[in-house]
Amino acid sequence: MTSFVLGIGMTVTAAYIFLAVALAPALIQGGGLDPMAVHMFILYWGMLSFITPPVALGAFAAATVAGARPMETGLQAMRLGSVIYFIPFLFVLNPALIMQGAPLMIIAVFIQAIIGIILFASAMQGYLMGVGRLGYGALQEIVIRALVLIAGLLLALPGGGMVPLSQWELIGLAAVALVPGVLLARLSQRHHRRSLTANA
Repeated sequence: MTSFVLGIGMTVTAAYIFLAVALAPALIQGGGLDPMAVHMFILYWGMLSFITPPVALGAFAAATVAGARPMETGLQAMRLGSVIYFIPFLFVLNPALIMQGAPLMIIAVFIQAIIGIILFASAMQGYLMGVGRLGYGALQEIVIRALVLIAGLLLALPGGGMVPLSQWELIGLAAVALVPGVLLARLSQRHHRRSLTANA
């Protein structure tokens, strides 16, 4: 939170340098966290103010160029960049995501995180590759998107370490959420096509 607040009023470089001196040593020595992961976390959270209203300097500059409304552009940037808000926590929970560890572990965690992030982004957009639109109707869409979102978070979360579940347990839990979500999306699409055919 300190990184985010300082990123609002300072440039990213200044916020990072200040926090690298003031906060990083406490997290590394007191918390026993990986030094590279801590510094990446601080840097990432310092940059989030560029897409987060009410500051959102990057989004507001883009809105000015595009002739769009600044606050709406900031909120849209925040929604589209929502994955960025939890990626720094993944670095800290499992440093394999920043190439710290055994090669096979790095590859496995990286692939799992990519699939999880794709599912997370799909849930935010309401469209999953290979499946299509995630539900028709407000209630259906909310339930299906929530299931896909949960599956994405569980897959992106690295197992072991600070997380009390193993990689395989997280994959199993993600499948328990994803399979019903995909099946419900398919049923919703089929029902929607039938209703369109009946109305034609």
